[in-house]
Amino acid sequence: MMKSLHNWKWLFVLSLLWACGSPTEFDEPEAPANVIARDTFIQILTEVHLIEGAMKQRVFRNDDQKTIIAKHYAELFDRKGVTEERFLATYNWWYARPEALDAVLEEVAENLTELERDINAEDAKINASEGQGPPTQMEPSP
Repeated sequence: MMKSLHNWKWLFVLSLLWACGSPTEFDEPEAPANVIARDTFIQILTEVHLIEGAMKQRVFRNDDQKTIIAKHYAELFDRKGVTEERFLATYNWWYARPEALDAVLEEVAENLTELERDINAEDAKINASEGQGPPTQMEPSP
């Protein structure tokens, strides 16, 4: 009995080492025809995060914020050639596949980081051309 238990321990340790050393990449599931293409979905989700972030930061300072947000979504979906229903169906399809969705959301985060870098670089150029140094502290919003 003791030898059998010892073999199981080694099998467990070897399995654990194999799992730690194996790559975390996997084949993404094949999407049905009504699902938005992965790259387009990533672009849309990136913009959705921007819209939602603007809403949470109260960038849209208007009593009719819901209408303004709805217009931004309608413009986004129109520009990308998708309907809200197709977007939601696509999101639900990816949501049902959490490992694959994690990879998609990583790319969305990378896109947002790249946009932030671009904006910061543009701000630095503007400040340099105006003879200003980098801001030392955030100014309060009006």
